Amino acid sequence: MNAVQSLISSPRASRALFWLGALVLAAGVVVVVVKFVGGSDETSAKPDKGFTPTLPAKSQPLRTAEGDKITKYSQLDSEVKSNIKTFLASAVARQHLGDSWAVIAPSMKNGYTYKQWSHAKALPVIPYPIDNVNHATYSLEYATTKEILVEVGLSAPPKRHIRPATFRLGLIPVGKGAEARWLVNYWMPRWTPPIPIN
Repeated sequence: MNAVQSLISSPRASRALFWLGALVLAAGVVVVVVKFVGGSDETSAKPDKGFTPTLPAKSQPLRTAEGDKITKYSQLDSEVKSNIKTFLASAVARQHLGDSWAVIAPSMKNGYTYKQWSHAKALPVIPYPIDNVNHATYSLEYATTKEILVEVGLSAPPKRHIRPATFRLGLIPVGKGAEARWLVNYWMPRWTPPIPIN
């Protein structure tokens, strides 16, 4: 056995060759991934000529007719509260669906006609079998000139054996000036992960 063969056959040299091979393999994989997954989009990320960035108009706190800042659900305009209850009793409860058409923002009913919405089997609204909208709990999270966000606590009829649930309901102003109406544009369950007990 010559000196080169004995050097290569030693355990120390075998480990070094193994790690060198692994390093070369890893480098090859990186090159292949960068080459094929790196993408081929060469679109410039620079803005178009003449583009000037502008911030959206700053929202202000929503105020009552008397000028008081709205901080509680009870301070909301009666039309806003009526729109919320109509949405819950129809779109969410899946009863008399046509009633909800007038209180939902265009973005939420996009792609539907009134007739389709009124008879739809599937809507972009998460359903819940509400026992009574008048027994729901309503809590205002915030109210600005751009959006109102309300937390709604619902319960189902006892015979349904469904646990109570909390949802977030958002409204936006649609229209201009005195013609603006607050319409529902957001409805999602509020879920809080359970806290583990040690």
